[in-house]
Amino acid sequence: MNICFNDFDNLKWYGRYLDYENARFFDFSASGFEFCFTGKKATALILSDSPNHGDANKGVIGVYVSELSSAEEYKGESLWENFPEDLTNRFILTEKENNLVLFESEKEKTVLIRVLKLSEVNFGSAGLKELVVDGTLITKKTESKAKKIEVIGDSITCGYGIEGVWEKDTFTTKQQRADKAYAFLTAKKLGADFQLCSWSGIGIISKYVDPSVELPDTTVVMPSVWPYIDKSLSLRLGIEPEVWDEKRFSPDIVIVHLGTNDASFVRKVEERRLAYVSGLRQFLEAIHRRSPKAKICCCLGVMGQDLCDSVSEAVELFNKDFSKVATKVVKFPVQLEEDGIAADWHPSAKTHEKVALQLSEALKEWM
Repeated sequence: MNICFNDFDNLKWYGRYLDYENARFFDFSASGFEFCFTGKKATALILSDSPNHGDANKGVIGVYVSELSSAEEYKGESLWENFPEDLTNRFILTEKENNLVLFESEKEKTVLIRVLKLSEVNFGSAGLKELVVDGTLITKKTESKAKKIEVIGDSITCGYGIEGVWEKDTFTTKQQRADKAYAFLTAKKLGADFQLCSWSGIGIISKYVDPSVELPDTTVVMPSVWPYIDKSLSLRLGIEPEVWDEKRFSPDIVIVHLGTNDASFVRKVEERRLAYVSGLRQFLEAIHRRSPKAKICCCLGVMGQDLCDSVSEAVELFNKDFSKVATKVVKFPVQLEEDGIAADWHPSAKTHEKVALQLSEALKEWM
């Protein structure tokens, strides 16, 4: 059976997605879809603008296949239901139209298949155009009772360079593993539904800048990206960015992990530091205005602690005006070389595991 755009709502979707010309684009890290079927083969037609990106910046998706004993075993409640230990397959999207075999077997089987974006939103896109199932689709749309967590962050949240090695490898999207990063792992440990809004190099008041640069790079900052479904792809398609509807995913907890790239500009200059504090405080208010029932956790530190005290200051200022909002600040220890350092001095898989353990422990009381 062919499952086209009009039938996509029969699938279970994760993260933000943008519908455009009969395709559904899932571009943010760890966003995607799942379906369960009984049969021998499943293929997907995935659209991408990867040809417009260099070899290092192609879109990458991961496929996770879990074999079930019967159709009744599929509940459709949570991403973590029968989630496998690791990837079944990984595809680099190199063409405008990518025909991918998600599953194939000589014998008929009942399988649960997840397709998630491993690379991030500002590189090659991924849009489902058609799903072809040689068998019977099993549809169950059980409402999840799990807590919902939104994570807003930078390259660390995206899983930048996890499969690369510092001073040895040059970054490519092939090294990105959103599913090995702290945000994904924290949600898994807590059994929570989650959504990521993350972008490498991004900050509150500035992107990452070279030490010789004395002006902030405001071309892409999170306060101008976060409100929209997929601003990056919208601008590349030449369409007006559409505001994300909070009703589609209303978080119980919002985690903000931003400041690592701002620190490259702030450099302990007090005027710049105060601009960061003010910017973060305003961003927290924007989060609260959009999701008034959500608790807010700010965290920082794994790639440097210069702005950790400033994060606490911003949260304190926010609390003065919004005292009834539950907030928390989590300071991560700086990564250790003995735990391995990933590409471009980013955290290794081991460090992400340690951060996820610390963060999940800190959030348990809110679950």
